[in-house]
Amino acid sequence: MNKKKIINDPVYGFISIPSELVYDVISHPYFQRLRYIKQLGMTHLVYPGALHTRFHHALGAMHLMSLAINLLRSKEHIITDGEEEAAILAILLHDIGHGPFSHALEHSLVTGIRHEDISAKLMRDLNVHFDGRLTHAIEIFNGTYPKKFLHQLISGQLDLDRMDYLNRDSFFTGVSEGVISFDRIIKMFNVYDDDLVIEEKGIYSIEKFLIARRLMYWQVYLHKTVIAGEMILVKLLERAKELSAAGADLFASPSLNYFLKNDINEANFFSQHENLEHFTNLDDQDIYAAVKVWAKHPDKFCLRYVKCLLPEIFIR
Repeated sequence: MNKKKIINDPVYGFISIPSELVYDVISHPYFQRLRYIKQLGMTHLVYPGALHTRFHHALGAMHLMSLAINLLRSKEHIITDGEEEAAILAILLHDIGHGPFSHALEHSLVTGIRHEDISAKLMRDLNVHFDGRLTHAIEIFNGTYPKKFLHQLISGQLDLDRMDYLNRDSFFTGVSEGVISFDRIIKMFNVYDDDLVIEEKGIYSIEKFLIARRLMYWQVYLHKTVIAGEMILVKLLERAKELSAAGADLFASPSLNYFLKNDINEANFFSQHENLEHFTNLDDQDIYAAVKVWAKHPDKFCLRYVKCLLPEIFIR
């Protein structure tokens, strides 16, 4: 089977899956779950086009990593094929620990757990599944690999993660202020004393990048309606958890029901594999399906929150 596939991405055009291992990781259920988790949570309430997923974002970040590594090689920095694959896998999996509606879940169903910690755990599980072939990817992700600049490409003030989500979020929301010259910035990458640096002539592109990020936070990420929608969802999930604890029988998928009925927090999340198993079965569709049914629940608080989130289902 040919596993070197080409994907038509709306932001970058045709992008390639570079190796069989990368293809197999993308095909794993842990990664495929990201198809059903929106990148921007409740932002579609303000910008109807913001329905792209974390699956899209991860593939885009993978593409930018390939561009960056090829650029650094052209400037005579030594990066082996194994290091290239490991860096691509590290950025591909950097968001794999996100739950449905991301931060709303972190503050309600699973309290005190950061998605970064879940990502790290899932990467370790995948490493076992793939017979240790993700070891270097995990080291790069954690910042323990000897070549520090590879980690900085994934997590830093000017990383490829931010570069893709700014470009992609701007594209799907239609907020043109977020558009950045990603290709120009990548061409200005260099390495000095094992640190990722920018060549002096790229300073104006970096200034535009920083301004674009600030404007996207003002207009998109911290928009008052987006924040209000997320807070209402958090309150709804907290209320559902209270009702379940009191013995109410709420409609929910088996995995969502598990988190409604059990107190899962930072102290006990990683102690049982069952917790992680149910977590990786959750996506946005579990929440939406439950919320639509909860609209018929007699609890007045539950009903009020659902009316705020999905007013259209009450119009007849």
